[in-house]
Amino acid sequence: MPGGTYVLPGTVELPDGCVILGNGATVTVAEDSYGALAVTARQDVTIRDVRFVGRPGGAVDLAPVFAHVGVRLDRSTNVRILDCDFSGWRGAGVAVTGSRTDDYFGYRVKLLGNAFVRCYLGVSLADRSEYSIAHDNSFAYCRLAIWNSSGNWNLTGNDVVGCHGAYYSIAASSPYGQLTSDNWGHGTVVGNTFNHSNGGTAERWTTHLEFPVGGSVHDPGPGVVVQGLLPPTFTGNTLWYTDIGAKDLVGTPWLLSGCTLSNLTVSSTGGPGIHLVGTQANGAANLPRLVGNVRDLLAGLA
Repeated sequence: MPGGTYVLPGTVELPDGCVILGNGATVTVAEDSYGALAVTARQDVTIRDVRFVGRPGGAVDLAPVFAHVGVRLDRSTNVRILDCDFSGWRGAGVAVTGSRTDDYFGYRVKLLGNAFVRCYLGVSLADRSEYSIAHDNSFAYCRLAIWNSSGNWNLTGNDVVGCHGAYYSIAASSPYGQLTSDNWGHGTVVGNTFNHSNGGTAERWTTHLEFPVGGSVHDPGPGVVVQGLLPPTFTGNTLWYTDIGAKDLVGTPWLLSGCTLSNLTVSSTGGPGIHLVGTQANGAANLPRLVGNVRDLLAGLA
């Protein structure tokens, strides 16, 4: 029903071929111990224009409850989540996982035009959930906007602001990823905006920043964090007040090309390091501070 509210007493598993046209309806849960919808080993599912509300007041600075998820996708093909809102989830707005035993080349998940606000994690992409896209989504005031340890995702046109973690790609297990060895990273991150992870917004996460990563509970840090893997193609992105940190990368130096990098730090330890090409900022005084194995290949050229 357009504009209606549906309180689910438990997680609802969707069947093959399911189409949900929400028309602005709200879906929520009675308590934080479970999620709203799940799609498990299914295909051809579409969810459009639904407002998924975990906690009406949001989850900022609350401890995580990882079972509290708006939509959980596992080993599913051709699932589309379109023009939906996810707010106040203490786990994740959307969590996507796959399996090595599937034809993960054909998963074709599409996350398009959604909003993720005041969630612990906005989107989690893990455990061989490959060859899928997340385009034109917006993220605000999340503990972490995007976790992307799986390979071959295409992230374009997303807008991330005021999230302590903007984008993590780490070769390790995570709240929704159980694999300790995988086809990590190396996707596409092009034409996105990552702003104000370091502060300056109306709301900011300051507590409960630690969560399980690779067998230990810790905070990987603010901003964009890439560790232990072949990094994504990173071109045409805009970052203000959002640090970039790399550690133990593999392959050739990570190339950050054609990006706005202003009022932030770019750092790298271990591995081949980072190369910058074609960086712009809000004046010379606000060019990125380079720490460790980081080089601006065009520095000093008029």
